[in-house]
Amino acid sequence: MYPWDGKNVYFIGFMGTGKSRVGKAFAGMLGWPFADTDAMIEQQTGLRISDIFAQQSEAAFRSLENQVVDGISKQKHWVVSLGGGAVVREENWAKIQSSGITICLHADAEVLFKRLSRKGKRPLLAGLSDEALNERISSLLKVRQPIYDQAHYHFESREEISAQMLAEKIFLYLQDEP
Repeated sequence: MYPWDGKNVYFIGFMGTGKSRVGKAFAGMLGWPFADTDAMIEQQTGLRISDIFAQQSEAAFRSLENQVVDGISKQKHWVVSLGGGAVVREENWAKIQSSGITICLHADAEVLFKRLSRKGKRPLLAGLSDEALNERISSLLKVRQPIYDQAHYHFESREEISAQMLAEKIFLYLQDEP
């Protein structure tokens, strides 16, 4: 018996930690479908996440995110990459915890800054100077880290390890779990 038997596997963590790439690779190893909640929202609305934030609001996005989490939590045997803030809402966290195992990917602040400064599509970080970006990352982590710390498993996402290699490491580790 594996820790994921009869459950979903949720990848959680801060933006830029590689949840989508690692989750997709992990799903391939299990032969399970993969879902990225942000991609699901974009597909359902026909809008990019940044457009939802700009045209509607973060609250509108979080409402859509709640609906997606609710739907996916009713499934079994899915690997799901959650948006970095999805776990902040208590109702989401409860559904995630009751329907699967959580794997949190961590990266140190320097790695996060490097990854996030080269991608301009993150609405919570759009248009920020380097200094403001560092401050925003720190403030968001301060709020989210206590929830990330509650994940069942924790793994470090580092530059020198590919998403495939990290997924394999997680897979091998979890196979040995009692």
